[in-house]
Amino acid sequence: MNKTITTIIPFFNSESTLPRMLDSILAGSVVPDEIILVDDGSTDNSKQVAQSYACKYPMIKYISKTHDGVSAARNFGLTMASCEWISFLDADDYIEPNMYEAMVSAIDDNCQGVICGYFTHKDDIVTDYCNYPTFHIDSNELINAMFTVDAIKGFLWNRLFNASLIKDRLFNESILACEDLLFQYELLSSTSLTFNYVSKPLYHYIQTAESATGESNLFRDGTYIYKPAFDLMLSMADAEYIPAIIESYNGTLEYSMYTLLKNYRNGIDVLSYIRIMQKLLKELPYPKKSLHRFAYCHCPLLYSFTLPHEF
Repeated sequence: MNKTITTIIPFFNSESTLPRMLDSILAGSVVPDEIILVDDGSTDNSKQVAQSYACKYPMIKYISKTHDGVSAARNFGLTMASCEWISFLDADDYIEPNMYEAMVSAIDDNCQGVICGYFTHKDDIVTDYCNYPTFHIDSNELINAMFTVDAIKGFLWNRLFNASLIKDRLFNESILACEDLLFQYELLSSTSLTFNYVSKPLYHYIQTAESATGESNLFRDGTYIYKPAFDLMLSMADAEYIPAIIESYNGTLEYSMYTLLKNYRNGIDVLSYIRIMQKLLKELPYPKKSLHRFAYCHCPLLYSFTLPHEF
């Protein structure tokens, strides 16, 4: 079995973080055969950083394109990929030295992909997620786990895909958030697949102030950015998957409402966004009851005064 790897890294204005990611890859016990850096129209010194690595390391390729978003950048990278296995990494993060070695070792004749555990870094708190109990995960189990299990989730960066699965597939370039989850849902629901799970945290997901969910990046032209992807998934989902999708969407809505209410409590004018979120929560047919969800739906402004002033 050929186990050559293409790694696709889209980036935009990542001059300060891209070296950390690339250095972590190059320090690995197994280094990808091809690393495609897709510059999504950066306006800082990212180009110079990427080109310096491409000049020094022959497996690194630098590609520049107009700024069209991460999905378009990934699609462009896919057209250039030439190896048997494909991974997608984010320029803001970094990996453990044995990540690719462990994932390649987990490949067998019966799997079409590999998933590993990961760390999150937020406010100086590091948390690992790697406790999924099953090694072989079929499509049905994986779809439900992507929406409901933290050790799986719908991320791309802790996946290794057989290139034959995704070379002819496209990320939806009109989707601004959860495009990775939508891409995998469409893939997994269209055919019977098996992924193997590596129960080690091997990827470091860095949640910075810029990447944190805030009112400035929760909405685009008055639309909640996560809504289009979840609407699409619910519209195409078989009945058995709808509860898991709704569970995930509700969690996303509640966390966004929590963020907005804390901003409101701290004196930031987000009232119009709170009203949109209140309407979306009321409309979602979510069967589980909780006090805070009732408050989000019926008296969010009053509830905001129970929250602290500071994040």
